[in-house]
Amino acid sequence: MDFTVEPGVEYFLTVSATLKEEDGLVPAGTILAAEQFELPIALPANPVEAELSALSVVENGDTVRVSGNDFEVSFDKANGLMTSFVINEQEMLLKGPEPSFWRAPIDNDFGNDLPIRSGIWKNAGKNRQVVSARVTEPTNGQVQISFVFDLKDDEGNKIADYTSQYLVKGNSTVEVDNHFKMTSDDLPEVIRIGMTLIMPETFNQMSWLGRGPHESYQDRKTSAFVDLYSGPVADQYFPYVRPQENGNKTDVRWLSITNDNGEGLLFEGKQLLEVSAHHNLLEDFESPRRTDGRLPEGETAVQRHINDVKPRDLTAVDIDLKQMGVGGDTSWGAWTHEQYRLTDKEYSYGFIIKPAK
Repeated sequence: MDFTVEPGVEYFLTVSATLKEEDGLVPAGTILAAEQFELPIALPANPVEAELSALSVVENGDTVRVSGNDFEVSFDKANGLMTSFVINEQEMLLKGPEPSFWRAPIDNDFGNDLPIRSGIWKNAGKNRQVVSARVTEPTNGQVQISFVFDLKDDEGNKIADYTSQYLVKGNSTVEVDNHFKMTSDDLPEVIRIGMTLIMPETFNQMSWLGRGPHESYQDRKTSAFVDLYSGPVADQYFPYVRPQENGNKTDVRWLSITNDNGEGLLFEGKQLLEVSAHHNLLEDFESPRRTDGRLPEGETAVQRHINDVKPRDLTAVDIDLKQMGVGGDTSWGAWTHEQYRLTDKEYSYGFIIKPAK
């Protein structure tokens, strides 16, 4: 097969074997086996960035507003978050990206005591303390807002250094770069390295270039082929009998969250991302304590079920570098294999936020 290799384009070969004729209850055309191969023929892209429009910066107390043509981005220096992204007079955010190091524990996590072992990371993103906030002067259509944080456990002990840098450009894009470093090699592994943001519920459509269409994780993704997928955010929820982590997508190049008119935000990874989107918050999928009966004597398990999960009037979006694999050798003690755990003590990653339309 002859074709022209284009710069910046990835090529994959997908092979499948299907049933030629009906076989009992199995209809003709049923896929019996399939595999996907990434072809080593990519050419580097030659990006050409248009001239950036001028930006204005207004600081009022802890609020920083960066404005350009048809967009405005706001930050809060007190909590170190992006608080608003307005495009063509339409607000995209209910809450800006916040560091996230936790997931709603899955059955296998409870089985190997991961929520206890790595519990100090559950609220580390919320327990952040802003050490410094810096805003540069507008130069060549760019403004950089930088935050340095101390991340703390629930007892107030510092457990990590964390920095977030936001480069706002005159072409309505925001480049986000994060750096995480534990304060000690003796600290337990994190469960995810990422950020969570919240958009209005009207942004209810999801498209992504990555593995799909079903959920996938580092150690459970072979059957999810790389392609361009789209669908309602509501369809990304998987109703496990006991609510838990669900709907993750791996090896994602970009993700868009839009309304029915195609307006919204596009998130482009500076490296491969893991992403998810739900009309729920993480805590909606979380059981307060293990539910397998192995509680200390005298304690009663808090049981949660499918009917406890009710959609909220919001769209929560996770933009992650990685999430720990789900394991599954056993559900009563086996750990996730080491190559699928986040055992490093330092991580960096970045992504770009831009208008989807």
